[in-house]
Amino acid sequence: MEEQEFQEVWRWVLTVGDSILNIYRSDFEIRDKGGNDPVTEADLYASEFLFEKISKQFPNHGFLSEEKADTNRRLDKEWVWILDPIDGTREFVKKNDQFALSLGLVRNGEPIWGIIFNPATGEFFSKGKHSFFAKLQAPYATDENFRTLIVESSSVLHPLQDVRDGKKKPILLVSVSEMKEGLFSDPFWSEDFELRAMGSIAYKLGLLSAGFIDIIVSLKPKNEWDICGGISLLDEENFIYFPLKDKPYQFNQKTTLSFGLVAGKKSAVNYLESKIDFHQLSLKVKERW
Repeated sequence: MEEQEFQEVWRWVLTVGDSILNIYRSDFEIRDKGGNDPVTEADLYASEFLFEKISKQFPNHGFLSEEKADTNRRLDKEWVWILDPIDGTREFVKKNDQFALSLGLVRNGEPIWGIIFNPATGEFFSKGKHSFFAKLQAPYATDENFRTLIVESSSVLHPLQDVRDGKKKPILLVSVSEMKEGLFSDPFWSEDFELRAMGSIAYKLGLLSAGFIDIIVSLKPKNEWDICGGISLLDEENFIYFPLKDKPYQFNQKTTLSFGLVAGKKSAVNYLESKIDFHQLSLKVKERW
């Protein structure tokens, strides 16, 4: 993969971001895939658009999308693209801005590159020489926005500050549904962390990659398309991430589920471990949504 090829994918995502935003602002149609799992025309359009672009540009690569029937053909591919066209569709339906497109690229199961893009806010997280963040203005498929990505991709984010600086509590993001279900009702969560609930695990991972938050904990299953794009942006120098009830992440698996997630700045993850044993935390993990 060459730098120019990654930049071309940015252009595709900017283009599809405009379509997602236009649908988001309209009175769009919603279908239920079953089990209160909604899908919209934005999910389907973005999935098909990126599948067609990627298949044409990279015919030897595999492709996995939440909104496309899966096959075993991807399993023996060296390179595989993993897409959630809209992570946080429930939030998209509620029009509360807490959703994101998540696209990851894995090589032999290892996540090496990705994009998290929230068209409602213009927040774009990806990788150049390093992971980077850009705030874009709609419409997105413009030369100006593309130039912004080029400039930001060659810069280095400010050093990630130690979360224990002074008396500030680490900012911990959890899912809205897990909060409502009482999975974070133990007093130590709110006593020791600045606890916030937010939709879309992909969006949360993007915010983490740019250092806007300190740590994410989830106690429910995650599919590869939920987390691949975001995890690819977390470098080992600054971050720690792992499932709570599984082996370390290896993507492009036949079974796409993993169980539980901790991802955070190293200092925040170490701080969490000082408050609760990770084995005890793993016992709280649910194996169903």
